[in-house]
Amino acid sequence: MNTSKPKLPTKELKAWLKGRKGWNHNEWLALLRDLRGKGYGQFTDTQEGRDSIGKFLEANRSK
Repeated sequence: MNTSKPKLPTKELKAWLKGRKGWNHNEWLALLRDLRGKGYGQFTDTQEGRDSIGKFLEANRSK
């Protein structure tokens, strides 16, 4: 049985971040919709998953 945690979609998040210094609420919601459509609902549909995405974005955005 595979009990490994799903991997964060880092490639998609890095692509989304390219050229962004920040984002607004609507852009955040659009990102979550896009990721859900690509099969990352385990991240987009839980607070813990959204927190993980947010932490990655904050740590990797253009300063």
